[in-house]
This record gives sequence, C-alpha cells and structure tokens, in this order.
Amino acid sequence: MEKVYSVIIAMIVSFVTVTSGNVKLPEPEKLAEAVESAAAETATAEQKAVEEPKQKGYGRILFVGDSRSVDMFTGDTNEVLGQNIDGMTVYCRDGAQYKDMVPWIESYGIDNFDTLVTWMGCNNFGDFSEYGPYYDSLLAKGKTIVACTVGPTVDECLLIDVDYLYYPNANQIKYNNSLVAWANERGVKIIDLYSYISNSSTVTVSETDGIHYFPQPTTELWNYIKANLK
Repeated sequence: MEKVYSVIIAMIVSFVTVTSGNVKLPEPEKLAEAVESAAAETATAEQKAVEEPKQKGYGRILFVGDSRSVDMFTGDTNEVLGQNIDGMTVYCRDGAQYKDMVPWIESYGIDNFDTLVTWMGCNNFGDFSEYGPYYDSLLAKGKTIVACTVGPTVDECLLIDVDYLYYPNANQIKYNNSLVAWANERGVKIIDLYSYISNSSTVTVSETDGIHYFPQPTTELWNYIKANLK
C-alpha cells in the first residue's frame, strides 16, 4: 500500500496549480479516479511479481520431462504443458523424447527462462548423445542446467513383447553414466532420482509395466526435486 500512497501523493502534487497565491486541489471526482487507477496498476504489478516462475538462486525455471514427470502432478492425464507449478513452468508428456523437449524449449523462448531442470532420457533407450550437444548450446547462452538421473525400471515386470527391448534397467544406467560424465565435466548439478527411487520404501515401481512409479501422483519425487533446488 505504501506504493499506492506514494503514487497518490505524486498525483496530488502534479494536479496542484498555484493561482494568485492560492492552491487549487483537483476535483474530488478526478482525484478518486486517479486513486483507483493507481491502486489497480500497483495490484497488477504485484500480482505479476507473485506469478512469475522464479526460484531462489536459479531465477526463472523451466522444467521438462516425460510420463514419469506427468505422474508427479496427476494420475489421470497424459501431459502437463505450460503450467506454473510451485514457481516453475512445466512441460511434460507421456512418451516424451529429445525430439519433444527441444520444440518445447524453443517455443517457450530461450530468453524466458534462466534455468532448465530436466528429467528426460527414459524414452531415448540409453542414448544420451543428442542431449549433450543441445545442453552445451544452452550453457553457451548463459543458461543454468540441473539434470535429474533417469529412474530405475524393473526388468521382470516389463512387457516382454513391447518394453523389454527398450526399457531394461541397463539402458537407464547407460544413460545415467553418460549424463553424469557430461555433467561432471561442466560442473552441472545432478539430482540423483535413480538412487533416491531405488532406495525408497515409499515410492514403488509398477508391477504392471515395470516403468512407472506409485502412488500417483508421485508428489514425493517432485518435493525431492524442489528440495534440491534450495
């Protein structure tokens, strides 16, 4: 409210005219309109400040992920695109790969975020080769990257005819080894969700597909990511 009062005082001063030694104040109706306008502008500015997705030390954060990320927020939809969740703008979708991540980032706008938090890779079947060069391009533009390791899968629960060839736990380990090696060479922060989930007694891997986690929404994982950004 101090800002509003300051604006009001400034407006009163600007309205004042001195004639024949007398000070003439603005008409009550015009003053009321000026006060209302100043209050509305201040409220709008304060609301924008509250809504802007920022996290202490990381500026404006963009988060990207695949279906496991979707599951952190909801158990009954297949995507979360452009939502502001706990101060971060979130893009994630079932089955998302590298080819989905890049258009999200480019369409959102490189100049509209300071930090990229990424939990990608499961659907690239152990292959980190495309991610590294793209992340390097973001670092070269002054962006900060925080990368989450891909979570584990349970081989004996994978669907033999569909998932077994693409999602064995060996692929998750292969991807993570490449990711961590890349990050260590550049001083990029890693959030080790693979170890956290593997050691958790409260987050479990689906016995139906061996890939996704329960209970959904897996809020615990989202909270773990946020805790590592403090």
